[in-house]
Amino acid sequence: MRALMKSLESKNGHLDLFVRFLHGLSLESNQRILGGLLDQRNSHPETIQKVLNNLNEVNSDESPPDRSINIFHCLMEMKDQSVHQEIQEFLKSGEISKRRLSVIHCSALAYLLQMSEEALDELNLQQYNTSDEGRRRLIPAVRNCRKVVLGFCRLSEISFDSLASALRSNPSHLRVLDLSEAKLKDPAAKQLRGALQDLLCKLETLRLSHCNLSKISCDSLASALRSNPSHLRVLDLTETDLQDPGVKLLCSGLESLNCQLETLRLSDCSLSEISCDSLASALRSNPSHLRVLDLSWNQLKDPGVKRLCGFLQDPLCKLETLRSVRDDPVLSQV
Repeated sequence: MRALMKSLESKNGHLDLFVRFLHGLSLESNQRILGGLLDQRNSHPETIQKVLNNLNEVNSDESPPDRSINIFHCLMEMKDQSVHQEIQEFLKSGEISKRRLSVIHCSALAYLLQMSEEALDELNLQQYNTSDEGRRRLIPAVRNCRKVVLGFCRLSEISFDSLASALRSNPSHLRVLDLSEAKLKDPAAKQLRGALQDLLCKLETLRLSHCNLSKISCDSLASALRSNPSHLRVLDLTETDLQDPGVKLLCSGLESLNCQLETLRLSDCSLSEISCDSLASALRSNPSHLRVLDLSWNQLKDPGVKRLCGFLQDPLCKLETLRSVRDDPVLSQV
């Protein structure tokens, strides 16, 4: 148990194989194979069962989700297939979202999803009946999914580190990431920025609605938009209360020629006249890619609208949909 807990504290997993090896030594068949290296000892069923119980109950709340999967590997080393078989039965029956999943179930599910030859179309952590710790253990499966919904989940900085690692995986399957209501803090935003700037990251849609981004988080997001190349095509910042400083920082990313956003949602972001000026200036600098601009529920006044119209009159402007009026929010073919 001491060796296991030490391995769970590791960020790079350098003790994972060692811990699996230790658990494998509990089997009499493995003891015979290594008879020349080990003193022969009789296996005690009650001790082995205690180890299995500990593996099923260990709390890895402060450990990276990638390390938690190693608990499942240790069970496999001890020839305990029960969790693996349960998850496979849940998957075959189509009842995986209805059953109450323990944390070790979630580690097993994450392992199976990672090892699948085909990428999963969508992983929505809210669809699983489990604890916050269980959902956290599912995060490593992100690397083999096309769309991931993590909204409303309590993600720690450790969880975002694992998520960032998944975004940088090779190959990277993830194209849509929904972090709505995820309470994105500055360290997590920096981790996300690093992943978005990685050449292996191919993310196309990022939803950060209701995240209350700080100035530092907005700066991190702008840096990601300026990255070369930036694959993002859809950015949803609905109800993030950006305020003028946040909008100004964001616009420094929008005006970069590397930014190729086609859809930008800034609904209910408390945009002021100053924010409209910053936004209009940025869009005039890089106007050709944007197709959808959502500014609804901002109560834009005449000066702000006037500034935005400068962008709309640009010959390079290819905007097709503008949402700007509270009562009748869709204005097409601008």
